[in-house]
Amino acid sequence: MATVEKHNWGLGFLLSVVLAAGMMVNSYINFQEAQDHCFQCFEGQYDFLKNDLFPAAVLWLGGLLAGLVFHFYVTPAIVSQKFGIVAILASIIGFFLIFVAAAGYGLTNIDLWRNDDGPEAFRYFSALHVIQDSLKVFMVILAYEAGTELYYFLVARAKENRSLVLKTLAEFILFSAVLFILWYIGKISYTVMTGDENEYSRIAQMRFWIIPAVALHLHWFYRCIPIIAGGFVDDNRYRFAELLIGPILVAIYLTALPISYGYSLIWVFIGIHSLAIGSAYLRSIFALEKRTFLTEVTQTSAELGALRAQINPHFLFNALNTLYAIAMKENSEKTADGIQKLGDMMRFMLHENHQNRIPLAKEIEYLHNLISIQELRLDENQQIELKINLQNPDREVFIAPMLLNPFVENAFKHGISFRNASWIYITLTHDPEHIFFKVHNSYHPKNDNELDPEKDSHGIGLDNVRKRLELLYPDKHDLSIQVSDHDYFVSLVLTIA
Repeated sequence: MATVEKHNWGLGFLLSVVLAAGMMVNSYINFQEAQDHCFQCFEGQYDFLKNDLFPAAVLWLGGLLAGLVFHFYVTPAIVSQKFGIVAILASIIGFFLIFVAAAGYGLTNIDLWRNDDGPEAFRYFSALHVIQDSLKVFMVILAYEAGTELYYFLVARAKENRSLVLKTLAEFILFSAVLFILWYIGKISYTVMTGDENEYSRIAQMRFWIIPAVALHLHWFYRCIPIIAGGFVDDNRYRFAELLIGPILVAIYLTALPISYGYSLIWVFIGIHSLAIGSAYLRSIFALEKRTFLTEVTQTSAELGALRAQINPHFLFNALNTLYAIAMKENSEKTADGIQKLGDMMRFMLHENHQNRIPLAKEIEYLHNLISIQELRLDENQQIELKINLQNPDREVFIAPMLLNPFVENAFKHGISFRNASWIYITLTHDPEHIFFKVHNSYHPKNDNELDPEKDSHGIGLDNVRKRLELLYPDKHDLSIQVSDHDYFVSLVLTIA
């Protein structure tokens, strides 16, 4: 998935189109001013289509092709530190495309200048101009590649470390780029409609709204809205002070700008907050609807899978009862106990697994049955140490069903060896706000020669748990998995308050 995202150049293409449009608009304004002052001063020397629009298109196309070459071949090689012959050739081709585009722009472009005697037309081409334009195009490509690589780096680290700070910083970079493009499009449209290129026009100065609008949007989406949703409770009171951070910083930012907006700063202040807070609330609503939809789809898929597995549950229970009776008749109490626990687990999966939340006590009961069945295959003479501590709740605590058992199954699957010393430690504790679940076991990877039908399915259950945690406990869980050559450690913290 990361590779697909990395090679997505949609924003880069849009940025190149916007910059090219800006060049053409500036050329058109200069042409209109020259015509207004002296319509025939450069007649025969200059043609707007041939000497302005065509050069801009040449520079844009060359820069776009060079950007694609750098994005797909050079930048990945630099990031992966595998700068081979392909990357070197791509770099040469990229620089050649930039130079050809700049030279073509200079050869076909004619600039219009206005002096005391009127407008003049002169050919733009010179060695200095070609070098300058080449550097400008390369700097735009370099800035875009550096920005996108930083964004993808922060996104990857945020997912890996579950860091809200890194995620916010990555989104700040992305949203700032998008708002810059939108502002530039607005400025181009305003210039075309009014002919006003004034640096201090209202539409031009709106670029100063980008930074506070993006920062305030992210602050409200990630901090303020969750605080408000949490309610005014004793442990949450001090966090309401964070709602004042945004307005204070925006006010300081606006008053520090040494410009005249053409607006009242009060209206600018209100406009930024309306845009940022409104967009944050809309985004939170869409995010909640998306999460609810994905949860329902996941739940429906799970129920369909369970229905497929339930070919005839009554027949299975009758068969288990028959086996239980036979085991008791033959005085095989250990086998009978295992059959009884297996029946309890099946009833749990049939009747409790379809619910969104179940009491923690039932989940613990299921884990005890699972561990008991796993113990049936262990021999007391073997060097296998089990330490199980599952704290029963002293109050009503609810949890998503079947969320913890994949970690226990994984521990018994990869933590038990009949040849080497093995150990499994499982603990579950809780406080009024959190559930703490830890599994620490010895690690014995399966050999290729071992006849284990599930040896190639390692990690599938854990991947499913990760997806369920992201859907059911967004920003309310902390899952840490550490693997070495000899042991495997899982730590899961769920926020249940």
